[in-house]
Amino acid sequence: MQTPKYHIYLAYAEADKSGFRFNITQEELQRTFAEPINEGKQFWFLGRLLNPMKIAKVLIFWSYEEANMLDLPSNESIVVEKDKKYVVESIERGKVKGAYLCTDKFLAKPQTVAAPTGATFSGKRRVLIVSGTDDAMKQKLTKALGKLLLVPVVLCEEPGHGRKIVERFTAAYADVGLAVVLLSPDDYVYAKSEQPTKRKLKPRQDVVFELGYLLGKLGKEKVLVLYRESEKGEFEVNTDFEGVTSAPFDRLDSWKLALLRGLLGNGYQVEGDRILK
Repeated sequence: MQTPKYHIYLAYAEADKSGFRFNITQEELQRTFAEPINEGKQFWFLGRLLNPMKIAKVLIFWSYEEANMLDLPSNESIVVEKDKKYVVESIERGKVKGAYLCTDKFLAKPQTVAAPTGATFSGKRRVLIVSGTDDAMKQKLTKALGKLLLVPVVLCEEPGHGRKIVERFTAAYADVGLAVVLLSPDDYVYAKSEQPTKRKLKPRQDVVFELGYLLGKLGKEKVLVLYRESEKGEFEVNTDFEGVTSAPFDRLDSWKLALLRGLLGNGYQVEGDRILK
């Protein structure tokens, strides 16, 4: 019995990193390509480490024949044809005999959902996360989003984080339907007129700045603030933003309810019992 051979076409934000991978096994396709993309992780393609956020288009197809045996309507092999757009269109239209599309079998299909304003947006079910130095908060949140089959995008871990968020937000995060900002006790602050003993813990200033930017860019209905509770009152955090949903990141995990409300209110299709069990 013949074993299917799988082929990938990837269109990337940077054209020189786009191209085809031919004649790979299903196991290799799953392990090196489909799984990291579905999990929102970086992946290797044609010798380059790529970011799933920058994918413009993916086409996965299979055949029993080697790729060099698959001919286009022009009688050229799909391997040697230089016009990649022509190759992709021919495969999508079923004009390459022996080539069968299977993209949806391996990759989560991007969804188009209704936003609260009545407009629509397309995306890969991504959620933007802004965090300070509290790794425990970040890990719990990303784990919860993973259980909901969503893709957490942690801003401080993104390639090119050194660039200002205002410079890259429009292109890179245009499909984000919800941003979750984690406020944690990261920096000590006290007024210059007071003694250092009067210092209080505050969130990092860059996190506060990014929170303000996202409120203006996305709108308050698409921003959720989760903050560490302070047992002794040493952590001061301002969550008094009119109309902005905020919730304590407590040990009882009640923050998960706020997260679910934020997701459902912004068109995400999720099953809440995945994280409430």
